[in-house]
Amino acid sequence: MRIELISTGDEVITGSIDDTNASYLSRELIEAGLQVDRRHTVGDNLNELMAVFSECAQRKCLVIVTGGMGPTNDDLTTEAAARVAKVPLELNELWLERMRSWFENRGRTMSKTNIKQAMLPQGAIFINNPVGTACGFLLKINAAIFIFCPGVPSELKAMWESYVKEMVLTFSENSVPRTHLIRLFLMGIGESNLAELLSDLTLPPSVTIGDRAIYPRIELKLIGHDATDSDMLALLEQVMRRVAPYYVCRDSYSLIDILAQKNIKLAPINAVDGLCQGWLLINLQQLCTNFVTCSVLNSKEDSLDASARFDQQNLLEHTPIHNRITLLPFTGNVVAAGLPADRSNHYELHYQLLVYEGEGERTQERTISGNLIFSFKDDIFVQGSYCRNRDFLAQLCCCELYKALVREPWVTPDDCSITVLSCIDSMPVAPSF
Repeated sequence: MRIELISTGDEVITGSIDDTNASYLSRELIEAGLQVDRRHTVGDNLNELMAVFSECAQRKCLVIVTGGMGPTNDDLTTEAAARVAKVPLELNELWLERMRSWFENRGRTMSKTNIKQAMLPQGAIFINNPVGTACGFLLKINAAIFIFCPGVPSELKAMWESYVKEMVLTFSENSVPRTHLIRLFLMGIGESNLAELLSDLTLPPSVTIGDRAIYPRIELKLIGHDATDSDMLALLEQVMRRVAPYYVCRDSYSLIDILAQKNIKLAPINAVDGLCQGWLLINLQQLCTNFVTCSVLNSKEDSLDASARFDQQNLLEHTPIHNRITLLPFTGNVVAAGLPADRSNHYELHYQLLVYEGEGERTQERTISGNLIFSFKDDIFVQGSYCRNRDFLAQLCCCELYKALVREPWVTPDDCSITVLSCIDSMPVAPSF
C-alpha cells in the first residue's frame, strides 16, 4: 500500500500561502516509519478535485486530503469525494449538534451555511475535530482509503494527534513497508567531499544515503525502506567512523532540546562577542536563554582608535569571570601556543561555565572551562567566493561548546585548525541518574 497526500485550495496552488500541512504530515509520517510516495496540490475546482481523487482511487493506497471543508461555496472537497464514490451526501446529526454547541459556547449564532460542514458522503466514517467546526471523515473509494481533514493547520494537527495518526498506523500495519530514517548533522565538510568520503560504502538492499546542505551544516540522511534494524545499525556504524570529525548531533538540530533531554542546563552567562558582530550571541541561544550581560565589540584594529581600544579593555576587565564566554582575536605568541604556521588568522574562544546536571534533588553542579584557538587561512571579515566567515565561526563556537557540555569530541572542520590550549571538566563522566 502506498501513502499519498492531497492538498487543496487556490491559495496553496497559487503560492499565496505555503503548504505547511503537507510538510507537517510528511515529517510526522516519516517519524512513524512511513514515507509518503506522492504529493498532489489541487485548486478549488470541482472537476480537478474529482480527477485527482479518481486517479488515486485506482491505486491501493492510503490518501490523506487536507482543505476545502469549510462552509463557503469554494469548499468543494466533500462534494468531489461523494461524486467520485458515487454516493449521496447525508446529514451527520451528531456533528451538527456539536457545531451548534461550539457556537453557543462562544456566544455566537451558527449560520445556515455551516450545515454544509455536517454533510458527509454516505458510508463515510466520521472523524471528530476537537478544535474547529469542520469534522473529518474516512471513505473507501475503489482500491484506496481516503482520510479527509480540514486545512486549518491548528485543526489538522489536533486531529492528527487525537485520531488520524492512530488510524493511519492501523491501516498501514503489515501493508506499508516501514521506513527507517537516521539523520546526522555535520559541520565543516562540503557536499562533494562528503560524497567522496562515503563513495565506497556498500549499502544494504533498499537503503539509500542522501544529504541536504543548510550552510554551514549538512544533514546526512540514511533511509531504509523495509530494511532490518541490524542493517541500519551496521550502516550507521560504518558512516560514523568516517564522519566523526564533523559530527554534531543526530535526529534533530535543536541543541537546547537535546541538552534538556540530557538534563543539562547552563547557569546564566556573560558573553562577549569580539569578532562575529553579534552572530555569536544569536547562536548561543541554541544552548541557553539566560544571559546576564551580552557585549559586542569591534575587533578590527584598523578601525579602532586609542580611546576605543581603552573602552574595550575596560569592558573586558569588568565582565564577570565566572559563567563567561568570550570570542576575541588571539593576541598571544603564535609559536609558543603551537599554532599552525600555514594559517595566519587566529581566534580564541574562552569559556568558564557553571552547569547544572540532573533533575530535582539529584541535580549536581559541574564546572567546565577551556581555551580553543581557531586558525584559518582567510580573514573571517573577508567575504570571498568561499571562505570561512564570521557566521561560520559563530556557529562553530556554539557547536564546540555543545560538544563540551555533552562530553563528546570536538568538531574538526577540513579547512580550520583547532588548537586546544586547555580543557577542564569537573565531572568528565556523566552521572547515572
